[in-house]
Amino acid sequence: MERKGNYSSHKYPQRFCEYFNSSNGLLDSKALCLAADSKKTVYIGTESGLNFTKPEGGFGVFACGKVSVISVDSKDTVYFASGKTLFTSVNGEISEFQRFEEEIVGIDGKNTVFLITASALYKLENGKFVYHFETDLPAFGLACNDERLVSFNGRCLTIFAGKRKHWRCVYPEHTDMPETVINTVKFDCKLGFLWLGTDDGLYIYDNRCGWFGHEQINCLPEEKINSINFSDDGRIILGSDAGLIIIKNGAAKHLPATRWVCEENVNAAIAVGSDIWTATDSGVTRISEKEMTLREKADYSFDLAEKYYVRAPGFINDKTGIENFDIATGATRTSDNDGLWTHTYLGALCYCYAVTKDEKVLEAARRSMKACAFLTKVSGIKGFTARAVRFEDDPNYGVGTEENVDWCEWHKAPDGKCEWLGETSSDEMTGHFFGFSLYYDFCADEEEKAFIREIITDIVDHMIEHNYRLCDIDGLPTTWACWAPSELNGNSMWLWEKCVNSLEILTFLDVAYHMTGDEKYRKEFMRLAIDEHYILNAAQHKKDDARITHIDDNLAFLCTSTILRIEKDEMVRSLLLMGMKHHWDYERPEHSSLWNLIYGAFTDEPCDIDITVKALRDIPIDFLNRRMYNSKRKDLVFDDAQAKWGGNKQLLIPLDLDEKPMFKYDRNPYDYEGGNDSVALCPSCYLLPYWFGRYYGLIDDEQ
Repeated sequence: MERKGNYSSHKYPQRFCEYFNSSNGLLDSKALCLAADSKKTVYIGTESGLNFTKPEGGFGVFACGKVSVISVDSKDTVYFASGKTLFTSVNGEISEFQRFEEEIVGIDGKNTVFLITASALYKLENGKFVYHFETDLPAFGLACNDERLVSFNGRCLTIFAGKRKHWRCVYPEHTDMPETVINTVKFDCKLGFLWLGTDDGLYIYDNRCGWFGHEQINCLPEEKINSINFSDDGRIILGSDAGLIIIKNGAAKHLPATRWVCEENVNAAIAVGSDIWTATDSGVTRISEKEMTLREKADYSFDLAEKYYVRAPGFINDKTGIENFDIATGATRTSDNDGLWTHTYLGALCYCYAVTKDEKVLEAARRSMKACAFLTKVSGIKGFTARAVRFEDDPNYGVGTEENVDWCEWHKAPDGKCEWLGETSSDEMTGHFFGFSLYYDFCADEEEKAFIREIITDIVDHMIEHNYRLCDIDGLPTTWACWAPSELNGNSMWLWEKCVNSLEILTFLDVAYHMTGDEKYRKEFMRLAIDEHYILNAAQHKKDDARITHIDDNLAFLCTSTILRIEKDEMVRSLLLMGMKHHWDYERPEHSSLWNLIYGAFTDEPCDIDITVKALRDIPIDFLNRRMYNSKRKDLVFDDAQAKWGGNKQLLIPLDLDEKPMFKYDRNPYDYEGGNDSVALCPSCYLLPYWFGRYYGLIDDEQ
């Protein structure tokens, strides 16, 4: 392929997440506070005591009761409090340091360390905290920047100031201070501003009379803020009631539960080098980053798929039954669309082989091609493809094969060795013509080409003979596999499918002609295209659906990528490109990496390639469909157009792929919550757009 080189992607930080609770090292799953020293030892205050990371891995423990306050000074002395008792950790040695008459609510300071209880401020002098001053109001916490001290109690600040030190109170009634509940305060050590975490978001106080919140600086979040910390590289790390928030490069990035934090409400979050640790009532997470290229991510994803997602004799689908987020558990199962999803993976392998000529990729592609070919033969009905097959050792074998049951679509194979699923749809056909055509052109030897030609001609001949329907074992047309002119052009019940199904059948006929050179297929193609105006249907195949139906979007772009790859007639291509341009313009806000790349490959027009690469980077590398919670976010903007069609509430602007449930191209990208902890998506959702982009030169990603 001619390389267009639209985007050169090099290494980027890929996020990984580890999860800790009482089952794997913590004294108590309820983690309340965090701190770290200069050696990157992390200290975790829990309901039952202190944990700390060990150089060799795992956690050290110190049981002392609830630890809700931790601080580290400039000499790496760690101070932590349990109730009225203060402990220290010096060079790994933990000891009781001092007891107080009241519960300790705050410790802060690097060169000079201060401690505060509800009614008294103490200063560290000569190895002991000595009484320094009484508080003006009951203190809830403390922030220190050298000898600048601020405490707070719910709705006001008390600032320790003046030549003759005393507390000065700042109330919202008499200042521009926001009327809200203060949860935490922190000085940034570089500029000396005071940052406040409140029930209504993050505020910055200039230490005089200036207050800056979301209305003044719109990247400051409005969620409830529980903790504030700063990293050496300028990141602001926030624990909120809507997960972890990181302010970086001028924007707020949300990393929600449960992929990145154990639950929505984050009690504390800190940066430790490039890592971020979070503490919640359900446990602790460590978010780390590894420098990777997109190619390295593709190699990792391929190995993952081959190790965990292959179901004999070569089907690829999502994994279900996963336990404790362990990808090694669970299994791939039969689905309604085994052919479509296996062909999606097969297509990714074909593009990969076309770029790399890697023999192990070819062998994997050959295996999955043969599995899909088995679907086309197993029914014993010439040209009729099964949705799926199951064997005697598969779950539910024998269930749903009873006669005279309306929902019965499982049937015994003629040889009695397996069962096959009928009611085959246009989804299956789109997958077969997409995957088989790519394998035929990029991978097949002459014997395999003859084998695939026979499959394709059998399927297309079946469609033609049955008036462009698929007829099942009972002789009846299946529900969704309809390309008949009398229905698409003459029955308003097919309004939504009319144009995309026109595109599908033109694609199927074009593939048959491409492989065989038989003019009968070209004649049928032109008859439908002209006499039945299918090519005009296809020239604007996307219907305005308020973005609630996405299955046909996926089918349309897969067909588009297939037909534009092989069709030579420029007038036909011109009308097909009209349809793709209209469809892409409509779907452009979804930021689909695959659809962006398909549009760019066949038009050579700008296709949001930077957004595409970001999406590829953002896809979580474990592919686990963790339950995601975003309803408490204040930055979400909702769309109301779906109400007209009876659709559910959804976003106007989709979230990044690492902020929402795992995403396949036939699912709703505007969802903001959901997921299933027992499911992992097939890595083809990454592999197909990546290798498509590499093949067409839209992404340059050399090692």
